[in-house]
Amino acid sequence: MISDAALLGVGSRPRRIAITIALAFVLLAPAYHHHAKLETAQGWFGVTAAILMTGLAVWVVNFTALAGAHRPLAPIVAMVGLGIAQFAIGGENWLGALVIPAALAGRWSTARVAILGSGACTLAGIVVATVHHYSFGNTVAAVLTPPLAGLFAYSMSRQIETLDSLRRTRAELIRAAAAEERLRIARDLHDLLGHSLSLITIKAELAGRLMGADPDRAGKEIAELEAVARQSLSDVREAVAGFRQPDLVGELVAARQLLDAAGIATEITAADTSGLARDVDSALAWAVREGATNVVRHSRATRVAIKVSREPQAMVAEISDNGPAAPDGNEAGPALPAARSAGPDGRAVAGRARSVFGGSGLAGLAERVRSLGGELAAGSVEPRGFLLRVVVPLSPQA
Repeated sequence: MISDAALLGVGSRPRRIAITIALAFVLLAPAYHHHAKLETAQGWFGVTAAILMTGLAVWVVNFTALAGAHRPLAPIVAMVGLGIAQFAIGGENWLGALVIPAALAGRWSTARVAILGSGACTLAGIVVATVHHYSFGNTVAAVLTPPLAGLFAYSMSRQIETLDSLRRTRAELIRAAAAEERLRIARDLHDLLGHSLSLITIKAELAGRLMGADPDRAGKEIAELEAVARQSLSDVREAVAGFRQPDLVGELVAARQLLDAAGIATEITAADTSGLARDVDSALAWAVREGATNVVRHSRATRVAIKVSREPQAMVAEISDNGPAAPDGNEAGPALPAARSAGPDGRAVAGRARSVFGGSGLAGLAERVRSLGGELAAGSVEPRGFLLRVVVPLSPQA
């Protein structure tokens, strides 16, 4: 919907009043000069038509547009008809009666109506100037003024609507950017805190159990817990500021630390990751972080394998475990209908169908991977366990 200010093209109330006064002056001034001819039908018609046209012009400029009817066809058609009749009867003194309707038709009508209105006024000017043998100057004015007024008014109308559309587009982009930033912060905080809080919980429980039996080991665990908490606070601040981009090597080390603290046997193999694009390295790092966190929180696994390999056109990260639960926290229960989640190379992950994308962690990871043109496959595997497989192109494409 085009705004009222854009429809009027004049913005503030003082400007609308100024335009109304100008229109009234142009349309009523000839009537003042012809007030002495009111004893004739021609004089009465000229004055009456001028008053009617002034009222219609004020209505179009001030009330019709404000009410949302930005194509007031009926009053404009009426003004064109009155203007042509007034000019034909009154002569060149009523030239404004042709110009104003043509301008209003261009300003508040479609292109077709604007052309028809201006064309009708122009044709009337040609006919009247020819019949009454106007001078060259008056003929040029009668023929050229109406189409020029309609053209300028139509151009102004399209410019105002374009500017209004640009303003609305800019507002939409601002809202979309704000929503995207909120989504990024929520996603980063979930991924960061899920991993860090899991490690803090494990170390706190371990320190509590060792407090009486091995105070030195308990003190060491508490010191590491403090370091993890401080690092988590720093990561949260960087995520909110938009600077947090984890690296794959660091996340592999952190994953081993987390899994070791949880008492889970870990096997990590990684291909050479030097020279990777930052976005690719970051996506793989998020995959390792999310996979390790889910194993600790939901899987009840005793063994985990993390493998990062390089293919000709992509990097692949796989996190597999032997736990009985899916990463959404559901315990392994009765077999559900068989499902397959195919990876980008055609490799399938077979097993029981679960809502593995229901949690915000895997959903956020999937968004990251898709934004780079990659794919994510996740599912339960037989006889037990879960596999998360992420493929990211070496040359990311949105």
